[in-house]
Amino acid sequence: MGIKLCIPATAPRGQSAPGCARREKPIVRGRLGQAPTPGVLDRVHDQHGGAWVRYGTPLRALWIPVADFARQEVFSRLADIDPRLIEPAAQRALRTEIAHSGTYRSALIATAPGWTAQHFVLGNAAMLAPPVSEHEATGRETAEHEVIITFAPHPKFTPRGSLMHWQAALGPLVTEQPFLLFGLALAFVGPLLPFVPSDYLSPLFEFAGEPGSGKSLTGMVAMSVWAGDPNSTEAGGETWNLSPGRFDAVKLAHRHGLLLLDEANLAGTLDARRSLIQQAIFGMTSSGMRQRYGDPVSGPQSQLAVISTSNRPLRDLIEGAPAEREALHQRMITIPVAATRAHGIFDFIPSGYESAAQAAEALRGRVDEQWGTAGSVFVQFVQNNIAHDEGRFRELLARGLAHHRDRLSGETDRPRVQKCLALVAVAGLLARRWGVLPTQWGSPAEAVQAVARMALSGTGVPSDPRAVVHAYVERHRAALVEVENLDRPLTKADFEAAVGFLRAGRDGTEVLIPAERFRVEFAAHAVLMRALRAAGHAQTEPGRNSKLTIKTPRAICREGRVYCIRFSE
Repeated sequence: MGIKLCIPATAPRGQSAPGCARREKPIVRGRLGQAPTPGVLDRVHDQHGGAWVRYGTPLRALWIPVADFARQEVFSRLADIDPRLIEPAAQRALRTEIAHSGTYRSALIATAPGWTAQHFVLGNAAMLAPPVSEHEATGRETAEHEVIITFAPHPKFTPRGSLMHWQAALGPLVTEQPFLLFGLALAFVGPLLPFVPSDYLSPLFEFAGEPGSGKSLTGMVAMSVWAGDPNSTEAGGETWNLSPGRFDAVKLAHRHGLLLLDEANLAGTLDARRSLIQQAIFGMTSSGMRQRYGDPVSGPQSQLAVISTSNRPLRDLIEGAPAEREALHQRMITIPVAATRAHGIFDFIPSGYESAAQAAEALRGRVDEQWGTAGSVFVQFVQNNIAHDEGRFRELLARGLAHHRDRLSGETDRPRVQKCLALVAVAGLLARRWGVLPTQWGSPAEAVQAVARMALSGTGVPSDPRAVVHAYVERHRAALVEVENLDRPLTKADFEAAVGFLRAGRDGTEVLIPAERFRVEFAAHAVLMRALRAAGHAQTEPGRNSKLTIKTPRAICREGRVYCIRFSE
């Protein structure tokens, strides 16, 4: 896509332990042999100007916004630490102490995972620190930003394995599979969202298809970039079985990452479902959060990427007024796993497996063994680029997004859809360039193009992909050129105007179709060709950077490329 980005000479750094506040905390001591008496241990002003206090003992304490002490419910949170706070007198005394005494220092407060300045906090409360600058390394600049993490860690975000083992586990099953590559590319969008132009909103995609088609597995594979849980039916994701009040919390927990919401049919009864889905979709599109009176105006911006799965598209599930359904459709892009696809999310059955079901079972097992490493490595490359020159990084992202929007303009004229798909393409290409997604898995940009065509045209690959090509041959039989009848190679213009060529091969008849014409005639051309190649019915260009086309035989034309399909007549 023409983007050149700063890549560190050394391997990405490891992550810090959960938490990361470095200062010594004052100790509140009790009498000899007694537990320490709870009290105010620390006070800070955060990056938004809000005031915080740390209350409790050195062994157990909570960070609380000072504004929360105006609400009675804050003492319910603190009562387990200090039972005295169930008494009104103790509550008044603590409020007075906080209001009238103490010195506040400056610190960064992370109330949710994701970016806090140039630090990135993971969902398990581990922190990825930005690279040390030259000034800091030489001692000329010693100021250090302390990051205080106030949210509870979630164990599903604790990484298991390594990036190398994750790649080795998934590689044989995701290589050249557009649905799975699309999901993996989408998983890397979240960390880029604060740095892209402001008119690019959080991308929301839904995979809709019959049970057993693999739509949920696509989301789980994508979630393995950030999280996993072998004891959960959703691996590192969540289900739609949530109350409306839980969505803000779930959204924050996946901030600047990916959220899988599996099985929309779990969203409740018809009336409850309509309200829940509408609230969720409109809420996740917006980066803001629901606020109560007294909350700070500048809260965390909760941008993220979302994958939803359902048997029917969400706009059909809510069964509301046409305007409501259209508004939902504009925000949640539907990717159908068509019933005509013989292998569901797989374009072809991976080598070594007898069926798509067997391959899917193996892939789920591998997702349950390796997770949470790829996202950390990707973030560290982003950190290196923004530390080197954030302005340039933003410009290069904007340029790449504009390029891929232009490439997608032939598929749709809806700007929001173009932007969402361009985000996936750019994120996937960066992950590939930085070695997080191996090159041999295939091109994320091509996967986006293939999935976009299926999403926007509603087409899939039939159980016998040769039938589609055979129908094309029969439709254009009179105009097809027999290669053996050519006296001399065609000019470039005549070649590009041709509908195709027939020639005899060792394994039957071959049809050669000019590349541009093939792409116009077949909506899911890349998906179709991969399926034909996997079944042994196509000739493609071999090599490390293999292509689905081959050079035009010189007997036909001295220029151009063609798609070559074998079939028996």
